[in-house]
Amino acid sequence: MIFLTDFLFSMVGVLLSVAFFTLMERKFMGLMHFRKGPNKTIPWGVSQPISDALKLLTKEFPKFQSNKMIMFFMGPVISIIIMLLCWGWFNYHSSINSSNLKMMMILSLMSLTAYGLLFCSWGSNSKYSILGGHRAVAQIISYEVCLVMFTLIVIYINKSYNMKMMMMMQENMWMGVFSIPLLLCWMIICMAESNRTPFDMAEGESEIVSGFNIEYGGGLFALIFISEYGMIMFLSFISVLLFLGSTLIMFKTFLICFMFVWVRCSFPRVRYDYLMMLCWKMILPYSIALTMLSCCLL
Repeated sequence: MIFLTDFLFSMVGVLLSVAFFTLMERKFMGLMHFRKGPNKTIPWGVSQPISDALKLLTKEFPKFQSNKMIMFFMGPVISIIIMLLCWGWFNYHSSINSSNLKMMMILSLMSLTAYGLLFCSWGSNSKYSILGGHRAVAQIISYEVCLVMFTLIVIYINKSYNMKMMMMMQENMWMGVFSIPLLLCWMIICMAESNRTPFDMAEGESEIVSGFNIEYGGGLFALIFISEYGMIMFLSFISVLLFLGSTLIMFKTFLICFMFVWVRCSFPRVRYDYLMMLCWKMILPYSIALTMLSCCLL
């Protein structure tokens, strides 16, 4: 019962955080682009995320045949369930998932996000969404390999799969301080995993007309939107645990989230072949070499 209470409070906190993360992003993007952000609904636009959510949830759904509607609904539902399960698998005061292999379980859940994109693109019955979905799945699967390799490097260095142990090992020195190249590569992988600029090929408006989610609107689009931003926050949270120590975790998570916004405002979208070659010809060999080195040293 205590675990369910903690889990529910965590889910409500995540959903509220996603709403105000979008407000923060739009505010900072307005400042960086020398324009006004949300500023109409209540002073300073504080209730703008709530207004946007109500507007999306009250819109009408498209009507397909019953067999197509099932797949059309499955994509957003799978995406948000996986995002919430990733958050729910972390440590609580009272937890039924007390295994030391939680990090491996979280990585396994994150690898399932490709299915949400695949169902969204396939269920839309549109060639543009199919093209965007295939590009998104190829991108996520490619960078997922590097993400697992870098996680294994951190695990080998700390000699433990336990998250609490990883944080305790960084009390005197952060992992990101003496391994800055590793931290930079990790952040690049996180941006590619979350489909964020400059690696948002899955939603490249200029090439594939908004990608896999082109046919979505209303509440289903809101679910895709929430799952995407929830995974950005979760990747930021995991980055803090692995590389930035155990103190001021929420503040550091906010700084990593702000870095995602800053990069979005600063860099243009890269070409798709450059993105894939960055993974297979640069980051993957580097991750394999570091993994072998960490195994040999330990």
